[in-house]
Amino acid sequence: MKNKQLFINMISSLISFGVNLGINLLLTPYIIAKLGSEAYSFIPIANNFIQYISIFTAALNAMASRFITIELQKNNNHGANEYFTSVLIANTVLSMFLTIPGILMVLYIDSILNVPIEVLSDVQITFTFVGINLVISLIGNVFSVATFAKNKLYLSSLKTIQGNLARVLLIIVLFVLFKPHLYYVSLSAIVSTAILTLGNLYYTKRLLPEIKIKRKFFKISAIKELLMLGVWNSINQLSVVLLTSLDLLIANVCLGATAGGQFSIAKNIPTLIQSLVGVLVSIFIPEFTILYAKNEKEKLSERVNFSVQIMGWLITLPIAFLMINGKEFFMLWVPGEDAILLHKLSLLTIIPMIITGSVNTIFNVYTVTGKLKTPALVLLVSGIFNVSAVLLLLRFTNLGIFAIPLVAALVGIIRNTIFTPLYAAKCLEIKWYSFYIAIIKGIFCTITMCIICIIIKQFIICNSWVNFIFSACISVIITMPINFIILFSKKDRKSILELIRKK
Repeated sequence: MKNKQLFINMISSLISFGVNLGINLLLTPYIIAKLGSEAYSFIPIANNFIQYISIFTAALNAMASRFITIELQKNNNHGANEYFTSVLIANTVLSMFLTIPGILMVLYIDSILNVPIEVLSDVQITFTFVGINLVISLIGNVFSVATFAKNKLYLSSLKTIQGNLARVLLIIVLFVLFKPHLYYVSLSAIVSTAILTLGNLYYTKRLLPEIKIKRKFFKISAIKELLMLGVWNSINQLSVVLLTSLDLLIANVCLGATAGGQFSIAKNIPTLIQSLVGVLVSIFIPEFTILYAKNEKEKLSERVNFSVQIMGWLITLPIAFLMINGKEFFMLWVPGEDAILLHKLSLLTIIPMIITGSVNTIFNVYTVTGKLKTPALVLLVSGIFNVSAVLLLLRFTNLGIFAIPLVAALVGIIRNTIFTPLYAAKCLEIKWYSFYIAIIKGIFCTITMCIICIIIKQFIICNSWVNFIFSACISVIITMPINFIILFSKKDRKSILELIRKK
């Protein structure tokens, strides 16, 4: 049953990701053609500001699903209602407090970033809509716990698909009927978020009828408990910003809007792969939380290790293919840009994912077990070193834009090779090398895919989208069964194949 539910959640999440991927691949070159790469760069920069603000919101929200789910598993509806109501009210108040600094940032955005005067008003409106989207997301965040607690993430995926389709439809209509503007993208995101939030509200009433929003359930003690443990998630989020989200801001401020535009385009590919990682990782977290709540630690260890294998099997496919065919991708995707430069930049960002992609599920072991302090501090040190090293290299070397992904790659590989698997094993009280076997197998899977892609490249020239997609399909079809044998034990292979046949 657990594999069946996992399979359903995975397929629906992958479909949702596929729809979003198709939208982004089609819309990005269209938007760049309409607005230019310099103007386009402010879209991901604006979205990154949400991550900056989430440093403050993560302390409360990152642990909410865990606490509510555990209380529901214990049949303690009163406790679940206290956490749910307290988080909802706290998020509403927090969103009000964030409004004032948000308004000031919009008014003085040209003092913070290098904004060409001709797009200043567009950028200001874009940041305004991004702020509104953040408020909706923050207030509606707690309602996403319903599909999480019941391990029915496929329902949330369906709403995400609907929201993404509405987003792309609105963008196309606005660009076709009116003069092109940057803020159309952030306006459409508000519509998408509203659809998802309303869907989660409906699922909360349907799946969790025991959840009641009443004033009497609001408890300061519940918020304090969440914050005491969640503060380490805020430190984690600060570290993530320092490691991955500050790069576009640094590129814009230190190297100018043009360099920032180039880097924002190059980051699309690793960002999409990381989105796929996030989609797949989210599938496993509810099961991890439920097993921990039931004190089934042995099963939890087995499922975490299985998740690392699944991640290695799937994530290495796009990583390896784009490592070999990245230049051709950019030539087809954004023909007016420097494909060689974009490929080099994206390559530096993709390579660490060979390791980080498969270990992403391990990160959630810290949250599930509540052991957040040590990894948060390690991540913070990594983030501070990353930003400091980048700024020094930009100041004293001629590396230019390459300094940003190069440092991030080295820091990510070192941290996720040495610390992440060791500390997760300690949290689960298993042998220190338990996760290294799956990680090493994942590296071999990447090498296998790269070799096959290089061979296929000799016969198929990716000079059109048809050839590019055909090459990708052939590479995946050949590699997946080989990597399936490399990664999984005979028992796991039999279990997965039986599950697929039943579907």
